[in-house]
Amino acid sequence: MEATKEAVAKETAADDLTKVEGIGPKAAEALVNAGIATYSDLAKADPEKVKEILTEASSRMSHLDPTSWPKQAQMAADGKWDELKEWQDSVSGGVE
Repeated sequence: MEATKEAVAKETAADDLTKVEGIGPKAAEALVNAGIATYSDLAKADPEKVKEILTEASSRMSHLDPTSWPKQAQMAADGKWDELKEWQDSVSGGVE
């Protein structure tokens, strides 16, 4: 039996990318629109490509530094929320 579009969409629902320090609602929207909708997607993403996506979406996001986003996203994907919180508390604005 073939899965319905709704079932597939529910299985691949976007994660809340704003849990990654440095990503606000507009940046999250730009990433989702570019196909980076889950923590796993972001964990595998090249920071330079992420920067391109943000800059193309809006020049107002060109100042964002996504260097640490894949690292943070990997912790989130692995369910390491305490470790992620500790890491975020130890850095300034998500920048190491």
